Amino acid sequence: MAALLAACSPYTEPPEGPYAGVLKRGESVTDATPEGPFTALSILYRQGGGYLTSTEIASKRLLYRDRVLIRDAEDLTRWAGLAQPVYVVEVFEKHERVLKLAYERDGKAVVQPVAAGAFQYRATRAFPHGFPMAPGLLYFPGQLQPGLLLRALPVKTTVLPDPLAGRYSLHANTLAAVSPDGTSFALVDSEDAPSVVLVADADGGYRDAIGLPRTYLAEALDEHVNPYERVWSWARTSLAWRKNAAGKWEVQPMAQVKAGANPVEELFIDEQSGYAQCFAAGQAGCLQDWRAAKAADLSKMFGQDYAPPFAYVPNATVQAFGVHVSMLLFARLGLSGTGYSVYLDGSQDAIVAQLSARLKERHIPFVRVDQCPRRTDALGKCEAQLAEKLQRPESVGRELEQLINSMDGQSGVLLILPSMAIVVRAREEGGALIQTLLRADFSRKD
Repeated sequence: MAALLAACSPYTEPPEGPYAGVLKRGESVTDATPEGPFTALSILYRQGGGYLTSTEIASKRLLYRDRVLIRDAEDLTRWAGLAQPVYVVEVFEKHERVLKLAYERDGKAVVQPVAAGAFQYRATRAFPHGFPMAPGLLYFPGQLQPGLLLRALPVKTTVLPDPLAGRYSLHANTLAAVSPDGTSFALVDSEDAPSVVLVADADGGYRDAIGLPRTYLAEALDEHVNPYERVWSWARTSLAWRKNAAGKWEVQPMAQVKAGANPVEELFIDEQSGYAQCFAAGQAGCLQDWRAAKAADLSKMFGQDYAPPFAYVPNATVQAFGVHVSMLLFARLGLSGTGYSVYLDGSQDAIVAQLSARLKERHIPFVRVDQCPRRTDALGKCEAQLAEKLQRPESVGRELEQLINSMDGQSGVLLILPSMAIVVRAREEGGALIQTLLRADFSRKD
């Protein structure tokens, strides 16, 4: 009985060992790593009774010159690659996770928050606190925003700009590259398959977004490899930094443009060659016979409530699919991704006929959804045609399936190409609209 009572008695044994002075009863050190004036401790606290009722709580503690600097941390990581010890520390304050830095400056310990308030950022098991972009530079991608850059030493936090938040957002929230002087940032829409780049400045300014041929990067299979290194490596060979006439940074895509092709038509015939060109006049590598649409142009086309930032009109008469082009728009469209819309003076049927003829001349397979056999249910519509003409796997994929089903009862003609879904619609105001709704390699398995 005495042994049983002893097993259930409170844990009162005092701390022992070289760090006993910074421990409380019930705590023990499971690991200690000295680095210069700092020592990082792994603490195990046994709470409650003996072996029948006790629980264990693990935490981290950071000492500075043998005194407690940070008592209770959820995680404590030495910033790799720096000669001077700098620690990324995760603590809970007011029920929120807060990230802080701890380091020495002018002979004194400094503890400072990485960002104001609770900052939600992406992480992996191998990279819990930032992804190394360069020596002394960590990238913290936000959950829904571009995130921030953390530089050392001296320590500097740069919140990445998000200039198009709201209805005109392109969801370009992934950092692909930083300008040579660190004041501008190339943002893309995906770390796996980028299809648009937007250069934003630290002060909130930005250049025109540029649509890119969608590029599927190699899958990140090794969890110990930085998953963002793929898009950074792609950017180094696909985007070139330069300054424009106003002294602002911009990037020039390095994709090869198909010679002799009608640039507007090519957008809806071959995604890879079509999106290798751009229409932002004044930017390096873009077509110079277009200009940004003025407020009067936008009001005439869309009314007073819609003023998209990346709309262009030709300086001289431009023809596409046998009719006059009124305006070209680059925006976030359809179910996901970005794409071009072109406003034309011709009829829907005439444009569909011209587009179909161009595709046949180029031997590019396509499926017209309105010509697929009717079904009593919405499942599997056009599945056989997609498999036959596009070598589409058995599953057409959720996005494409939703897009095809959304056309039931809708006006317009939807065409599925190997790498694009395009709709042509008549406009109530006259003329027609040809629009990219989805860009993807439809031969890939989901």
